[in-house]
Amino acid sequence: MRYLAISLCLLAVSLAIFCDFNATPAVTAPTQFHVVLDAGHGGHDNGATVAGVSEAQINLQIVKVLARELTAQGIKVSFTRVDEESLNSPYASNKKVDDMNKRRAKIRELDPDLVIAIHQNTYPLTSVSGLQCFYANETAGSREYATAIQDQFNHSGLPMYKTVKPTDFNLVEHSPCPAVLIECGFLTNPRERKLLQTSAYQQVLAFHISTAVVRMMKQGGNERCVTNVQPSAMCSVLS
Repeated sequence: MRYLAISLCLLAVSLAIFCDFNATPAVTAPTQFHVVLDAGHGGHDNGATVAGVSEAQINLQIVKVLARELTAQGIKVSFTRVDEESLNSPYASNKKVDDMNKRRAKIRELDPDLVIAIHQNTYPLTSVSGLQCFYANETAGSREYATAIQDQFNHSGLPMYKTVKPTDFNLVEHSPCPAVLIECGFLTNPRERKLLQTSAYQQVLAFHISTAVVRMMKQGGNERCVTNVQPSAMCSVLS
């Protein structure tokens, strides 16, 4: 009986070890990389308006194209605004402040990995042109994303070369995650103003921004939602 009891104990231990080795390990699903896109201005606030061209409208158009590019790479995309309206209450005493407060609150609620704010630039000299990236100086990772996007454009063959700069723009500066503001071009430059209104050039901008974001994700070891980036048709838009 003594030997039988010992044998049964050994058998139980062996079975426990066997079951443990053959148990299916728990698998944690990777978290999808999440980007919030902010189309600057909207509603009561048109932003810059040059020769009848509204910055707010162009911002929203570019954001929608960029969302398609990022989604195609498996990235989750959310928006601060999805139409021509701003987020402020119509009864707010300061509509701009209320709009910005609600955008910041929405970003905090969405808790993304990256915020990209899309804007357009102006300058007294109409010859000035080109995209430029700005970053939230107080948020770790913001400068790296801004630099990656700017470098992508500086080496894209497009007629531009600029350096990144910090910004005190309220939405970006108080972001809970890496955040960049992209001034996509100058509405005061006649040629660039015309390009910025075309779907083809908006696609060019979206392609290069998404390419840079994907590259940063790879460098950070986050390749879970990265596929091969294929350029869109970009040949004749700049001719």
